[in-house]
Amino acid sequence: MQQVAEGVIIADREGRFVFWNAAAKSLIGADPLPVSPAEWSSVYGCFLPDAVTPYPSGQLPLARAIRGEHVRGAEVLIRGPHTPDGTWISVNGGPLRGEGGEVVGGVVVFRDVTADRRSHDLVRLLSEAVEKTTDSVFITDTNAVIQYVNPAFEATTGYSRWEAIGRRANILKSGQQDPAFYQELWTSILSGQVHTARPVNRRKDGSLFHAEQTITPVREESGSITKFVSVMRDITERRRAQQRDVEMRLARTVQQRLYPGAAPRLDGFDLAGAAFPADQIGGDYYDFLPMADGRLGLAVGDVSGHGFAAALLMAETRAYLRSLARTATDLGEVLGALNTFLLEDTEDERFVTLLVVLLDPVRRTLVYASAGHIQGYVLDGSGATKHVLDSTGLPLGLFGDAKFQSSPELSLEKGDLLLLLTDGAAETQRQDGEFCETARLLQAVAEAREDDAAQIVRRLHAAVQAFAPGEPQKDDITAVVCRVLG
Repeated sequence: MQQVAEGVIIADREGRFVFWNAAAKSLIGADPLPVSPAEWSSVYGCFLPDAVTPYPSGQLPLARAIRGEHVRGAEVLIRGPHTPDGTWISVNGGPLRGEGGEVVGGVVVFRDVTADRRSHDLVRLLSEAVEKTTDSVFITDTNAVIQYVNPAFEATTGYSRWEAIGRRANILKSGQQDPAFYQELWTSILSGQVHTARPVNRRKDGSLFHAEQTITPVREESGSITKFVSVMRDITERRRAQQRDVEMRLARTVQQRLYPGAAPRLDGFDLAGAAFPADQIGGDYYDFLPMADGRLGLAVGDVSGHGFAAALLMAETRAYLRSLARTATDLGEVLGALNTFLLEDTEDERFVTLLVVLLDPVRRTLVYASAGHIQGYVLDGSGATKHVLDSTGLPLGLFGDAKFQSSPELSLEKGDLLLLLTDGAAETQRQDGEFCETARLLQAVAEAREDDAAQIVRRLHAAVQAFAPGEPQKDDITAVVCRVLG
């Protein structure tokens, strides 16, 4: 008994140890001590299978054996100064009986199962991780017959576990990959290499999805490949987002080309404009329009909302307005015709506000028409408000019977400054809830009135950013400035 690999401990009816072999000393990490059975658990560091709760001394296998019970496969964790990492033992025990059959003591035989226990814990941990991961995991044999799928596989493919197990993995085959793809796949995994690809797979309902998939061969101890573990992630939405991002960048490039490359030169006037979209593309619009009668049109518009749909409607508005400006001279007629065109193409929730100003460089005057747009302003040489350009009609694209008219002619003098805006600047909001508001913008423009028009536009935008530092821009910001020179 001293030579066996299992630990053996024998105690009499009073709990005195009468035998304790070398294996027991090695596994317990201590020699037998003259302590009572009530102290066994604390002295030798015995814990229940939860590895936290001390084992009740009266429930230890040897204590039960002394009481005449038989114990099979009881797990005990031994953790103490000599076994700080802990040793798991599996214990069998039973009573020792005298010649008359009476219980005269107890014996336990135990072995080290630490490696098995840790392996079991690792398998359980991995199993829980695989079951809960959002990536689809499925295991096949070397003939691609499915042996296991996790819940994420069921959610992604539409096949239940029992529908998938026992069938070949080609139930996911979409027909989008050519034979060369599968030849390369099998050559790779049968040679023991990990194969990574982005195939297009098919769900149970027939719909396709893009996947990011890794197939890993699993070898047994002999080195033979026995299984393949596939980890698959649905990247359909990611690909769509990437495609949308590419399209948005392309649309931004196109839209930037629709804005005037530079303001036109006009004797006696200094002109500038700029648009600052909230997204990659926006729904704001500004333009400089040579009119049929020699006057110059300054246009600022705002499509409801922002993003791709707003940008498309902005481009359409620009095209119609430029076409109408070549032949018409009355702003009321121009906006009326533009409204008719847009009514055919706009949805119920979409509309366009537009302010168009006609500058007469000979008479040094302006007239304007506003289709529901926010106010424009003419400031005098001191920075005070000289004229307010109020709306003269309803927004475009809403009502077929809407009427539009031009304003009376307004005279301009040296030092006057014309400011046209969209609402994004004034509606910029800080964290404390305060809005930038038009008065603050007019103050910024008045303070910069001695600068050139392009610099005024830049300073106006900088003032908006300084008002709400660090806050993301929520709406497009557009401004056109015209200074009246000597």
